[in-house]
Parts: sequence; C-alpha cells; structure tokens
Amino acid sequence: MKNILSTLFVILFAISVSAQETASKDNYEYFVVLYTIGENWDTTRQAHEQLYFKEHSLHLSELRRSEKISIGGRYSDKGMIIVKAKNEGEAKNLVAKDEAIQNKIFKAEIFPFKPFYNGCIE
Repeated sequence: MKNILSTLFVILFAISVSAQETASKDNYEYFVVLYTIGENWDTTRQAHEQLYFKEHSLHLSELRRSEKISIGGRYSDKGMIIVKAKNEGEAKNLVAKDEAIQNKIFKAEIFPFKPFYNGCIE
C-alpha cells in the first residue's frame, strides 16, 4: 500500500510540474474583449462609415499580424476578440491604442478568459 501511494505521489507530482512548465513556456494569458458602440457613435452612419473605423480595422489587423488575437467576430451590434497577453495590463494597453476607443466610437470591456479545453482554431 505504501508503494502504491508513493508511486501515485510521484506521478501526480510529475503531472503538476509538466503543467507548470507548459504554462510558463507559453507565457501568456487569454482575455475576452467585448466591443459595444460608444457615446460618439453616429447613428446616421453605417459601421464602415464611422469616424476612426478605418483606424480601428488597421489596429485589429496589426494585432492579428502580431498573433495577439486568437479569434474575433461580430454579433448583433457588438464585437468580440480573444487576445493573448502577458497580463491584464498588457491587454488593456493593446485595446487602449485603438483610435476608435480613444475617441469613444467604441467602448471595450476586458475579462480574463480561462479556457478549459485547449483546441485549435483554423
């Protein structure tokens, strides 16, 4: 019985160390960014006609190019992206660089995202 418990302890310890190494190797966390229309949204214009919309699109393109965005999309009158960052502060800084956010065309809320299943999106 003592040997079984010792073996079980060693196995659990090895699994724990392996999981920690994987997390530190990746060295990033995920954050959900929810976009809604801001106080300076012009209701007489379509989305692509809004002031700073082109800059907003370019900003998101740069985040995709630098592999900071895992996935993103629109639904209803909202948008959502999942961002990879070292911490929440970095995620907030990435979003704050968006001219559409700075000029209140959009509002953004950021939430930590802890996936319980690491799949792949292609």
